[in-house]
This record gives sequence, C-alpha cells and structure tokens, in this order.
Amino acid sequence: MALSAAINKMRVAVALCVAIGCGNAFVHKPASRLHYSPAAAAAVEDAAPAEPAPAAVADPAPAADAADAAADAASLKAEIFAACAASDRGFAASAADRANIEALLEEIAPLSPTANATAGLAAGAAGAPLAKCWRLVYTSASDVSTLGANPLAALGGIYQDARDLPVITNVIDLTPRALQNLPPGVAATVGTASRLRVRTRARPRGAARVGLSFERVEVEQLSVLGRKPPDWLPRLGVDLPQLGLDVQRRVFGVSDEAVDPRDADSNPAFFDVTYLDDDFLVIQQGSPGGMFAAIKVDDLAD
Repeated sequence: MALSAAINKMRVAVALCVAIGCGNAFVHKPASRLHYSPAAAAAVEDAAPAEPAPAAVADPAPAADAADAAADAASLKAEIFAACAASDRGFAASAADRANIEALLEEIAPLSPTANATAGLAAGAAGAPLAKCWRLVYTSASDVSTLGANPLAALGGIYQDARDLPVITNVIDLTPRALQNLPPGVAATVGTASRLRVRTRARPRGAARVGLSFERVEVEQLSVLGRKPPDWLPRLGVDLPQLGLDVQRRVFGVSDEAVDPRDADSNPAFFDVTYLDDDFLVIQQGSPGGMFAAIKVDDLAD
C-alpha cells in the first residue's frame, strides 16, 4: 500500500513539472535521488488520490422492519384465533391446549406495534389505543373461566368495553343453560338473555399497566321468552363501596404519603397490556392472574 502510494505521488509530480515547466520542482543531489521542494510536495499532497473510505453498513430500514413484524404478527394471530376457537375461548381447553395458546400469546408480545398502550387513557381521548370495544376470544383467568361451569347459565359474549375511557365496563351475556338443549328454531322463539355489567374506572400506572377501581355492578334483561323487555324496565344495579386513600394505604401497606395507594405495586387491581394493535388485545391480569385475548368489535351484540 505504501509503495503504491509513493509511485502514484511520483507520477503526479512528474506530470506537474511537465505541465508547468517547473524546473526547480526537483533538486538533483550527487546520489541521483529525487526530493520534493516544499511547493511541489504540497501540490503532490493535494493532487494525490485519497484512499477509499470503508463502505458504510446501512442500518436496516425501519419501514421494512415494521412490515416484517406486522407480517409475523398476522401469521401468529391466525394461529391464535384457530386455537382459541377450538378450545371454546379457553373454557374447553386442555392443559396442552392452554400451554400452546399461551406460548403463542407470549411469542406475539414483542411484536406489539403500540409503545404506549395507556396513552390518552386518563383524559378519555377518542384516539386512545385502548378506546375500543373488545370481545373475548380466550381467557385463562379463574374468575372468568369458572363461569363456564355454572349449571344454570350458559355464557354468551364476554366484552371489555373501553369506548368511554377512563371508564372500562366488563360485560358478560348469560342465557339459561336449559335453552341449549332445544332446537335452534325453538330456542329463538323462547330466547331469554341477561347482561351483567361491571363498571370500573381506569388510570394509567405505566406505559403498559392499567389500574382499576371497581365502581358498580348492573344486571340488564336483554330478552324474555323471545321478546325484548320494555324500555322503561330499569337495570338492577348496586354501587360498590369505595375505600378512602388512607384506608387503601393501610390495606396495601403503603407508608409513604406521597405515594398514591392506587398506583402501589402491592395493589393487585390492574392489568398489563402485552400486545395491542388496531384489532387485537392481549392482557395479563394482576389478581387473580390469568391472560385475556380479545378482538375489536363494533358494538355489543344485541
């Protein structure tokens, strides 16, 4: 490399001398060796070809990465939906079924395109990522999955209605289990359904954690023997008792008065969003634990 550079410099110097007739560009010594004069040396340095810089390695294009992640997520979602349908939303899942579904839910979590799932939650912003009506497609939470064993009532749609943030309403539709033994045509004529609503108030406890305060429980009759009840029939409901912050500090062991006990790590009333896009939501419940997967729907079923 050094020899090639020297030869290149010598060629350029000779060319300069010929071009401008610069007879004093070189000084002859008895040893017949050539030396640059200061002026010629500067000209040679300026004219010498620069060594090529190492080629820069381009970073992967963010758009391409996002497209790949979206494609991977779409493929995983197809697997998840098929597995959830086969296990009846988790109510008929075997241990192997549950392990398979939850492995898929864990695999899709890093592909979530939503960095701040609780954005706009406190203000009830219309464009908040969570502000949708979500219908359950899978759960492993014991407080919900055990409802499927009720001998009197069969489960219909199960929803998390977050369209009126910061209020989030959990909705469960119920029908008499005996009607499931009737032919569909007959069951439709005597259809009876009720809707249970549990209203909560949400607050952000981090970019992915949503704290909940339970406020009210209501029961609404959707149909009676195939007929819709009159509009004047009120919903039956009860407001849940609310604990003051001082009481909550004692309950959750929060000694620091500057810490809101509703946000304390020891307060189990929360869920963590592990995946969220425009039409699919996966959450991990704080207490009693368990996972939920839900799809976006336009509204509650009639």
